[in-house]
Amino acid sequence: MNRSIAAVFLTLLISFASGAAETKPNIILIVTDDQGWADIGYHNDEVRTPNIDKLCKMGVQLDAHYVQPQCTPTRVALMTGRYPSRFGPQATFANNKPAFPKGTLTMAQMLKDLGYDTALMGKWHLGSSAKHGPNHFGFDYSYGSLAGAVGNYNHVYRIGSPYEITWHRNGQIIDGYENGTHTTDLIAADAIRFLEKQREKPFFLYLPFHAVHLPIYEEDEKWHEMNAHVEDGDRRAFLAAASHLDDAIGQIINAVENSVALENTIVIFTSDNGGVHWAHPGNAYPAPDPAMKKGFSSNAPLRAGKITAYEGGMRVPAFITWVGKLEPHKMTARMHVSDWLPTLAGLLNPQSAQSPDWDGQNVWPLLTGKQKKYEKPRTIYTTWNNRTWEALHHGDMKIVRQKGKPWQLYDLAKDPIEKNNLAKQMPGKVAELVTLYKAEKTKDE
Repeated sequence: MNRSIAAVFLTLLISFASGAAETKPNIILIVTDDQGWADIGYHNDEVRTPNIDKLCKMGVQLDAHYVQPQCTPTRVALMTGRYPSRFGPQATFANNKPAFPKGTLTMAQMLKDLGYDTALMGKWHLGSSAKHGPNHFGFDYSYGSLAGAVGNYNHVYRIGSPYEITWHRNGQIIDGYENGTHTTDLIAADAIRFLEKQREKPFFLYLPFHAVHLPIYEEDEKWHEMNAHVEDGDRRAFLAAASHLDDAIGQIINAVENSVALENTIVIFTSDNGGVHWAHPGNAYPAPDPAMKKGFSSNAPLRAGKITAYEGGMRVPAFITWVGKLEPHKMTARMHVSDWLPTLAGLLNPQSAQSPDWDGQNVWPLLTGKQKKYEKPRTIYTTWNNRTWEALHHGDMKIVRQKGKPWQLYDLAKDPIEKNNLAKQMPGKVAELVTLYKAEKTKDE
């Protein structure tokens, strides 16, 4: 842990111990995988996700919640409050190498040191070997895959990878004996067991589901029937997986209501990046891994999707619900996934300072509705895959480019779907935002 973070964190702990925060809420953090803007019911009537939609309606719908364009970098930002590029190129794309070094302050470590029971069920993908697994970064308990997406019934990572066998409990591989049970069901069942335990301490439950990431196959017939109105077979199969995921989340929330009370539990929901916007050729995972036509996932009306820095790759479904504490409304101010760590730190101890190393901001006043917008334009900085894609938001204006191509400029207030490139008409604005981009770049490793 570097000195600046350690000093801030010590201040937080001392103030917390003195009674600055009398009530510590439970925290459930749900991250879905590759769920695009139009792959959720409250954005698209075609989609059957009633439990998620209900949760969103009870809380604050985050209309402009930004993540990174792919899974690993989003998880880096979520866990550390920092842009992934601060840790080096390996943290900017889906990668099995350690994303950040041991000793890095994570959300789980902060909450554990503040007296929380901490648990993860699902996908880690921030270092796919046990020696860099979640138990080394603040989680008392972990279960799921150390690596990324896996076959839903065999729980195996990509064919031929040294991390192919990845399903574990607390870093110990448990290959084989749970084969035949869907990952969504395994994660939900383990989460419910955790929730039903008697405990004296509050808990932090991190649920990074594998759904609705490829491969998509063999969902129970009831989920297909739930989506029988969808004519395209590949789209229907994908939405069947989304409905299955939704049911699992509903079961988890029921367990909360039956054990620890929803009124004392913060629920945060987000996708890790935009949906896949290309055809899937199949056979990347152990069979069956069928090919899927382009359009099985949707970010409509946003442009493009996963692994791009257009809005479809980074602006995702998200909300926060805390019954009795947060009034239901839609928050339109832009925020970034890196904001969650400083926001929770500020909530648990308002007297604590914010770390100068955090790129995220404490957005609690915006979430409560007490503050409608930022005092000055919000800047959000994005790089993907060692600068294959780059972007910077500053207020409503955004520059974006793919490596080797010129910067594009968009006014998202007038053009949220990025149709009208203003770079030639407004070169001065491009230059202004590029200057901000270069200032952020100097902070990268």
